[in-house]
Amino acid sequence: MKIADPDSLPPTSPKTMAVLILILICLMIATAKAAFAPGQPAAWARLHAPGAISVADANKLLSESGAVIENIKPSTGVTTETWNMQHRTGRWTVLVLFAKTPKGDVIESIQIRCEISHFPSFTRTWDYPEPTASAQPAPAASTPAK
Repeated sequence: MKIADPDSLPPTSPKTMAVLILILICLMIATAKAAFAPGQPAAWARLHAPGAISVADANKLLSESGAVIENIKPSTGVTTETWNMQHRTGRWTVLVLFAKTPKGDVIESIQIRCEISHFPSFTRTWDYPEPTASAQPAPAASTPAK
């Protein structure tokens, strides 16, 4: 078997090289996005509207997705459940706050937090229901310089 001479190979066209470079750049961006900004598991989409899901359904959904309950902290009126799930990018923590009402337990809010394992100080947090503009703190008033 003969080894091909590098000088005898046909040159690669600039269009082909541009496409290959573009594909390489897209793969690098996708890898960085998956590592630094992981998305929530698709099954958790129902948790984004906590008023539309019961506590039992939320617990079932979390346990079926692989999350494990870590603790339950009852207090007057509000109980907090902490769920954890290991993921390839780090650890997911779900805090479910629910209130006891005469009609039954009602979810007040859900907080989902992802701690990236290869960057210990990097954490992403999502709150549901999302805070409205009126509930967010107002910026501090600045005083004019004299």
